[in-house]
Amino acid sequence: MRKPLKIILLLVLVIPLGCSDNSSPEEESQNPVALRENIVSASVAFVYQGEVLTNYLANPKRAAVSGYFWFEEDLGDDVIFGLDIEWLEGVNNPVHVSEGDWMGLAGVTREGILWFPIGSPVNRDGIPTDTDTWEIRDLGFDLSPNTWYQMTIIVDFELREFVSVTLDGANLNTTVDISGFALEYPNYAPFDEPSLTFYTFALRGKEFAPTPLDNAVVYFDDISGAVEIDGEWTTVFANGFENQSQIEDIPVQLPVSPMADIQEDFWYFENENAIIDIQEQNVLNGSKAIRCNADLTL
Repeated sequence: MRKPLKIILLLVLVIPLGCSDNSSPEEESQNPVALRENIVSASVAFVYQGEVLTNYLANPKRAAVSGYFWFEEDLGDDVIFGLDIEWLEGVNNPVHVSEGDWMGLAGVTREGILWFPIGSPVNRDGIPTDTDTWEIRDLGFDLSPNTWYQMTIIVDFELREFVSVTLDGANLNTTVDISGFALEYPNYAPFDEPSLTFYTFALRGKEFAPTPLDNAVVYFDDISGAVEIDGEWTTVFANGFENQSQIEDIPVQLPVSPMADIQEDFWYFENENAIIDIQEQNVLNGSKAIRCNADLTL
């Protein structure tokens, strides 16, 4: 049984936190490269305007994020990568918790190990928690390099629970039922109004990286989000990275940040340490995709 990651929060995603360095002086002399303890390279995009979203955010039910990922032959076995969808409740007229943030994150490794964090009962009382409890599933297959796979995560924001994760590609189509597992409330998200947020990410911790200098790059393309209203799914987000060439920092103000300052349908750095860029090297459709690099090298 694999040891669960211990992580700390930056904004609304997660970072694996390594433990003390137990390497010997001989090992250190053989590997003099300075390494980070951990990194999460993630992008985030927001949606919050329009009648459909206004009605949905007032009474959210099921929602989904879907997108494609691709990696090269030498990607490290320990790199966890995937997608995330989150409901930020906002400060004004929240449904459950002022500044609430309900996280539907799931990631995989190239060896077919599925990771997703589980919420605590105290989250329902409006208390955020460190993300230190993970459900880990061995899917029973390896993912192939140089192959585009589609990942789809469905969550139920009414119940604040996961529903399922689906992987599709290279003669593979598998859906994992993870219904009943609680979404986590990882930290306060002090925006004045509610929104849905969508993420791509690659993360890594030194403690879990047997060969930390391996390639840690994962490419993503064609990210979409949908909400269920009266039993029908409606797409509220679709972005293939074609409309921007650079990633920018989120324009955040404290103590409460106006959601109106956030540009919709635009990718931001999820945290200041993220190594991400929009590139034209490996794409599924169009001419651009995003590259998330979980390189531990300082």
